Amino acid sequence: MTLNERYSVLFEPIQVGPHTAKNRFWSTPHAIGYGIDNVASQAGVRANRAAGGWGVVFTEANTISPDMDKTPFKMSRLWDEGDVRNQRFVASEIKRNGALAGIELEYNVSVSPMTEGRGLEPKGLGGSMGESGMLVPYAGTLMELDRDGIEEIMQIYVSATLRARDAGYDLVTFHCGHAASIISRFLIPYFNTRTDEYGGSVENRTRFIREMLIAVREAAGPDIAFGLRLGVDTLDAPIGLGDRGIRANGDTPQIIQALDDLVDYWDFVPGVEDWGIDAQSSRTVGENHQKPYVDGLKAYTAKPVVNVGRFNSPDTMVDVLNNGQCDFIGAARAGIADPFLPEKVRTGNIEDIRECIGCNICVSRDVVSMPLQCTQNATAGEEYRRGWKPEEFSLAKNRESDVLIIGAGPAGMECAMVLGKRGLRNVHLVDAESKIGGSVNWVSKLPGRHEWRRLIEYREHQLSKLENVEIILGTEFDADEALDYGAGIVIVATGSHYSRNGLDPFNRLPIGLEPVFGERLLTPEQVVRDEVEVGERVVVVDYDGYFMGPGIAELLAKQGKQVVLATKGEHIAEYQRRTLEASHTLRDLRALGVKLWTETAVTPAGPDTVSLTSPDRQETFGVDNVVLVGPRHSDDGIFHGLQQRKSEWAENEIQMVHRIGDSVRPHFIAEAIFSGHRLAREIDTENPAKPLPFIRERRIIDSSPEDYQLGARSLSSIY
Repeated sequence: MTLNERYSVLFEPIQVGPHTAKNRFWSTPHAIGYGIDNVASQAGVRANRAAGGWGVVFTEANTISPDMDKTPFKMSRLWDEGDVRNQRFVASEIKRNGALAGIELEYNVSVSPMTEGRGLEPKGLGGSMGESGMLVPYAGTLMELDRDGIEEIMQIYVSATLRARDAGYDLVTFHCGHAASIISRFLIPYFNTRTDEYGGSVENRTRFIREMLIAVREAAGPDIAFGLRLGVDTLDAPIGLGDRGIRANGDTPQIIQALDDLVDYWDFVPGVEDWGIDAQSSRTVGENHQKPYVDGLKAYTAKPVVNVGRFNSPDTMVDVLNNGQCDFIGAARAGIADPFLPEKVRTGNIEDIRECIGCNICVSRDVVSMPLQCTQNATAGEEYRRGWKPEEFSLAKNRESDVLIIGAGPAGMECAMVLGKRGLRNVHLVDAESKIGGSVNWVSKLPGRHEWRRLIEYREHQLSKLENVEIILGTEFDADEALDYGAGIVIVATGSHYSRNGLDPFNRLPIGLEPVFGERLLTPEQVVRDEVEVGERVVVVDYDGYFMGPGIAELLAKQGKQVVLATKGEHIAEYQRRTLEASHTLRDLRALGVKLWTETAVTPAGPDTVSLTSPDRQETFGVDNVVLVGPRHSDDGIFHGLQQRKSEWAENEIQMVHRIGDSVRPHFIAEAIFSGHRLAREIDTENPAKPLPFIRERRIIDSSPEDYQLGARSLSSIY
């Protein structure tokens, strides 16, 4: 297929300083949990993005000095020649695969635990009542920045830029967003209370950035394009900057005009400290959600402009460019979900785009410095250590086998799709329901979770194109039927269910609600999937700590119910603190009048009442129903039934039986999909039930290049 004329604007080349970007797809800086010490994994992710057709591919924010070390956050660094050597490999891999290579540099003053740079002195702006003395989480206070300190930090930027040049990067972005770097704090009056020539007016607040840009340009020469990732609007959250912030309709146009002659491009983002405003999930925002802040700013610059905002649809991208909002479509999450998005648009295969669902599981991994993970794309982060590529599937050695997959939920769909692409002779995906998708069909009914249906829609389309895959619905199976089916490979993907009882994970004692409330105790499936009638007074008891409890509370409150949401955890929706959804969720629940209880035990107080007890209060509530978001149990009966009849496998020509997803252990949807993908990728190995060893990147004393593979070989002994 060929490029549709409508999308041709996305592939128009554009000049960026001394370089030409081949198209308008810009993979923005974002962390992936590998830093620069895991250099091959870092390069694997970025090079795969370049191979997928992105015209510009950035790595991530790089700390540029040990005195602003972000350990334990696993970010990249550009401190010394060792980092240059590793960065050179990343940049060369990006360029080898056809993209311009970019790096983002920052001297960060908002998060600096200083665990590795101990003994060095992190610096703040200073000035009368300035940032010296300001508390930084985990880091104590900042040292006042005097004139010598200003010159020192400027030289740090110059040295880092020279290292970026020597590493081979084409573009250098200076991080000036999210109120994080020192240059962003020069711009924001809330932080910059200096009374000298670096504080006060826009001219003064931009002075350091101008001086820095002049210095790095003179030092680095003409071969690098320089840009600013500018936080254009500090909004009103989360610290109430008010008129001490900067606004898109206030100072920002003047800031752009004051610096425009010294940059080659702009990357506009919101300017608040709360990254959750910028990287909101699909629960709260759709595509181009940053338009209210960035639209119109392009009029103040003669340079190319990058915008981000959960872009997924090529049609939206085209409209944004044609309307003059920006020149580049910036994206991080869309490229994680489908690194080959640009190539699929170019070749006319738009229906094959694996659209980001906006769940922010990727963000949650970054927040705790864990390697990249994606619900939609099981290969994300596995490009080097497992050698997986999202669009490449080898023919299976045992492709003459027939496969029965019982359960068409996330794991089953993924497994069937990958086995189909690996050429297994016949793959039958069966499910008792009338449609595929499993729990996603009803989970996506929760408020704000409708985009999660993309998990189903993408796989449903892929399966429809595979002639060797047949979907059989409305068909229940048990172990007898699985034995008699005639498939050589049987894979059980029967999922899990929420329990009405079970053990309290906080004290390992019975939860104890069902004996009192009986049928008035409801599970999430009953409330959301089955839509059973729920009374007016409801207490939701949440042991899960993610989206289900708050989602049900919001759903019922919107129906006009009187809702109490209680958890034994310290926070409502604990995991949403990692997905950056917690503040939005709490705001919405409070607006709906939901009563929130944390560190709370919920016990029966009578046939129609519950007692809520926390460390500082105790109350009794009348209830019509209690919804228990409690433990989930695997639906593994078919698997164990087959295992118990292993002696009958040979006579029924069964070669192997496996289970995947929640039928192994209930977990995130991302883990269920990974489970199905991993088994299908390795179905022709000696023992598919055991994952193949992955490469561990680490320093080995007296090592040789061959030792880089030692991690994988040593893991094989563990398995």
